[in-house]
Amino acid sequence: MLAAAKAAEELEIGERKVFSKILILVAADLAYPDYDCGETLPTLLQALPRGSKIEAHAIERGDLFCGVLNYGMAKLARAGVDYGLVMSHGAKDYLRPDTMEQLLKALEAGARVTSIAIEELSQSILEGRIANTFAIWDIGALQAVGGFDLRASQPRKNDLTAPYLRGWDPEEGDVYYPRAGVEEILPLIRLFQVYGPCIAPVVPAGEALWQEPDPVTDPEGWVRSRNKLGTKLARQLALAAPECVDLPSFLMGGVMRQYRTF
Repeated sequence: MLAAAKAAEELEIGERKVFSKILILVAADLAYPDYDCGETLPTLLQALPRGSKIEAHAIERGDLFCGVLNYGMAKLARAGVDYGLVMSHGAKDYLRPDTMEQLLKALEAGARVTSIAIEELSQSILEGRIANTFAIWDIGALQAVGGFDLRASQPRKNDLTAPYLRGWDPEEGDVYYPRAGVEEILPLIRLFQVYGPCIAPVVPAGEALWQEPDPVTDPEGWVRSRNKLGTKLARQLALAAPECVDLPSFLMGGVMRQYRTF
């Protein structure tokens, strides 16, 4: 986590720093299943040198998908930052000048959101279903369409009213999983509706760099990653259904013409 933030702090293009402010956001709301142990923030604050552009914050109200990201975007907006990169620490190796130049050119061309087509999700990202694994959002435009809609939030613990999807697994039979974790979809739909084609998926320079959790050293993370990828389209479709759009074809229309690969 800190290594990714430091890589962002050091990144330069033409001897100019790319990022003016870097936030490490720690999900700390005990109402949700996934929350921090309480030791991460003090450890980060102790490790950060004085004068660093990196800030660490514990988010005590809100889930790790929508709540944390909305807090971060609001924090950047108040600091006068126009664009915010959402990045998983597993994607830190994409923080390189050639890749960032591609994304910045997309923003200069009028994109309201641009994302790297990481290997695991490349097809869906290229079709406009941007992933927050590594994506830059125009903060003003994002906030204008409501930010990351809380309907994509992780359900609170013991929330009997939260929407779940029913699936089937050859080994486990019926399986149930929350609709959460596809917080990109509703703002993508609304950005296209408001601004026209403004989505710019980018094939990254160089080789694929996404680091999936290792099944040996991080078996829980690996299982979580596999399950997340396996149900992603179903969760996206379920979240988009009330918007009355045919999600795959609709968001393909939201991709800027010069970034279409289909």
